[in-house]
Formats: sequence, structure tokens, C-alpha cells
Amino acid sequence: MQTQTVLITGATGFIGSHLLPFLMERGYQVIALSRQPNRRSSHPALHWVNDLDQIETRQIDYVINLAGESIGTKRWTAKRKQQLIDSRVALTEKLYQWLERQQIFPRCIISGSAIGYYGIDPQGQWNLVCDENTPPQSIFMSELCQKWEQSALKYTQQNTRIIRLGVVFGQGGGILPQMLLPVRLNTVAKIGSGQQPVVWIHIQDVLNAILFLFRSSHSQKVYNLVAPAHVNQQQFVQVAAGVLKRKPFIAMPKCVFNLMLGEQAQLILNGQYVTPKALLEQGFQFQYPDLNEALGEILGRH
Repeated sequence: MQTQTVLITGATGFIGSHLLPFLMERGYQVIALSRQPNRRSSHPALHWVNDLDQIETRQIDYVINLAGESIGTKRWTAKRKQQLIDSRVALTEKLYQWLERQQIFPRCIISGSAIGYYGIDPQGQWNLVCDENTPPQSIFMSELCQKWEQSALKYTQQNTRIIRLGVVFGQGGGILPQMLLPVRLNTVAKIGSGQQPVVWIHIQDVLNAILFLFRSSHSQKVYNLVAPAHVNQQQFVQVAAGVLKRKPFIAMPKCVFNLMLGEQAQLILNGQYVTPKALLEQGFQFQYPDLNEALGEILGRH
């Protein structure tokens, strides 16, 4: 059987860095697009490029589009918001235009998004559980995700699937180390009410779900990549404290985060519960559906 080729944008990000070895171990050739120049690899199945026009092959079987600047690293000024939009929408547009110019029509394009699409619960009650059909809201995170998704789905000749990611937990990066720091320091036991959703997924389930979608013939276009178990912030701290053998005790008022982060505090103080309805209905099996098992594996405390 002919070796299949996968093009990955955002290949040096947290998810991308896990995807590269995962796919190569399964026999895929990988083209990794990175803005970092002079990347080199001794692995014969991995080819780094700085620009799409450096790609010589026209045999691209799958594309995984994960490019975009980090949401949480800088305060959301008007300029920063535009950078976050441009880094996703502009590169997605460039990717699809290049594919169609080269007459390349992969078997499947998986394009990133986030559960921020669903916005926040304005009442702060968190009674609603969002699935792939839940409508978006008019806040920045939702508008960012909507523009990102629309820029991919408008290329109707391509077989695109959108993945709306929760917070991805895994070793070697991501936001988990920052989330665990107050627990490690035995300080913050809860933020605000502690009832706000923490919608998460283990990195291994992200990788497995992407492979699952490669092989799927279903017509579904949008998938929530989140663990099926619902956890709030206080429960997350309790589980993490148990794994780390800590006893944090301070309750942090939400006004502290509003003062420090402004609009960006929405990422911590609010949200919506989200269910992976489409994946579950199509028979996907989560390897880490439970937070305790997930953190135990990541932190090496089985």
C-alpha cells in the first residue's frame, strides 16, 4: 500500500509536537509547516517547510490545520484580538487557496477551532450542555472561532471537518502546568464560586480522534473534542490535589482575575459544559474519559 502523506500547519505547537511522532509511528509521511526557519530532522518520514510553496509533492492525503497564535499569553487589546484572528483566518485562507491552486483535494482536512465557539453562560448557572448544534454567542472568543471555521468551510470542494477543542491536557506543555501551579503551591482551592466548567481532553484522545476522523466516512462536519465527563473548577482542583498530594485552601475572588486579565478572564471564570456528542454517536472510544485517570497518567501517579 502506498504511504500516505499528512500536511500539518502549527506543527511546533503543543498538539502538533505530539502529532508528529504519533503519525510517523503509524507509517505516515509528514510535511510540517513552521514559521521557525531552518528546522531540520533526521527522520526520513518528516519534512519541514517554512512556506507552502516549498512543498514539492502533490500527493497530500490529509491536512491538519492547527496554526494560530496562543490565546492566553497576552492581554486582549484591540491589536492583540486582530492578531489572534489574522493568525488563524489568514493562514487558513492561504492554505485552502494553495490547495485549490495546486488542484490538491485531500481525503480529509481537519481544521482547528475551540469550544470558545459556544461562548459563556451569561447567567453563570452552567445548566446548559452544548453539543455540535448549539448556536454561538456574540463574544470575542466565539466570534474568533466562527470566523476561523467559516474560512475553512466555505471551500466546499474540500472535505473539511472542524474540531472544537477543549483544554488539552498532556505532558510537555499546554496550559496544564499553569493550571496546576496553584495546587502544587498549596494555595488556590477554588476561583470565584468554583462551579465554572473545566472542559478538557487528554492529548492521547485528541490524537486518537484525529486518526478516527481520517478513517470516517460520516458526513458530519463539526466535532467537539472534549472528554465526556463534566468537571467544574473546584472538582478539578480536588482531583489534581489528590494526585499531587496537596491541600490547597485559599478561595480566590473572581474580581482579582477581572482586574488582572480584563475580558480575558472569561477563559477562567466562565464557559459552558460541552459534550462530544458526534464522536460518541459514531462509536469513538475515549482512552481517558475520567479526569483522575488522565491526570494520573500525565503526572505519573497511577
